[in-house]
Amino acid sequence: MKKLILIAALISIAGSVTAQQVTISREAIGSGQPNASGFENATKWSNDVYHAPQFMPGYPTSATLFPRIVDVQCTKTVTVLKCKGYNWTPDMGRGEYLMIHPIIIPEITPTPVIVITKQK
Repeated sequence: MKKLILIAALISIAGSVTAQQVTISREAIGSGQPNASGFENATKWSNDVYHAPQFMPGYPTSATLFPRIVDVQCTKTVTVLKCKGYNWTPDMGRGEYLMIHPIIIPEITPTPVIVITKQK
């Protein structure tokens, strides 16, 4: 019985370590909590779609509102996806229920340059 509990505990710890955390940059009129700086944790909504607190210029009414998905650029580390924020303006439509879809931008690694000098 003790071995079974130990195995279950190890599996739960391993599952939480390998889970990908998604964060999004806080923007004044957009993603993240207003009047704050830094990053906001996003919650998985469905397959590759996440939700994070956001500035809401208008609150839901009795009308049917459908969520909108905003593509955001993200960089990937071992355990965290760090996403750029977005700003939502009135010309883009209503701003309730905005979901984010991470687009992973590969990190550019500098290519080593080999310099060959000719000796006289």
